[in-house]
Amino acid sequence: MSQLLEDALSRDGVAVTRAAYPEAAAAACAACLAAGLDGLERKLALPQTMAERMRGPSLRHFVPVWPACAAMEPVAAALRAALAGEAGTLLVAALGRDAELRELQVIVSEPGAAAQEVHSDSNWSADAPRLVTMFVALHDVLDECMGPTHFWPHTHLPRGFPGGVWLPPTASLAAERRSVWYALRAGDAVLMDACTWHRGGANTSGTRRFLLAATFVRDAAAERVPRLGDFL
Repeated sequence: MSQLLEDALSRDGVAVTRAAYPEAAAAACAACLAAGLDGLERKLALPQTMAERMRGPSLRHFVPVWPACAAMEPVAAALRAALAGEAGTLLVAALGRDAELRELQVIVSEPGAAAQEVHSDSNWSADAPRLVTMFVALHDVLDECMGPTHFWPHTHLPRGFPGGVWLPPTASLAAERRSVWYALRAGDAVLMDACTWHRGGANTSGTRRFLLAATFVRDAAAERVPRLGDFL
């Protein structure tokens, strides 16, 4: 199964994995969700910048988690739970155990949040180190009305485009391709190449949607930073 998932990530730019120990993963994710909610409340209590005031209220929040902060313990536990199974094996195969944890955040979609524009987190370059983001469901996301992330397979490499030239996403280009979303239980994860086109969906449900997003990069030179192997 791990080889099939590795092939899927390489071929499609996205792959879904299931929690190896669902009950333990659900408990770890619940604690992480509570820490993320506390971080969200702290963020919303901060004075707004002028740009934020001009944009108006946001219904989609990105709450960063720093390695030294108090929330790191429950977040790290949720990461370990998600990486205990095929997700960990897949990331090691893609990036190696020494891959650097480049970014860690809790993503919150409020009821009423509109769909994002289709985007990629990185532009393809032959010289750039590979980045892979793991989205961990912190609770069950089983219905499309909760605004799950939609992914466009085969958009992470030039070979997926006419003429073999990678293109950044636009609404018109995305409309010509098929997108997918995955129903997830708490602790399940979607692994995505950073160049893959994607967007958060519209949350038309009555509840918040929480995801933990961890981005790892291959061959990072920085010292004294969290590594993938620290969570395995």
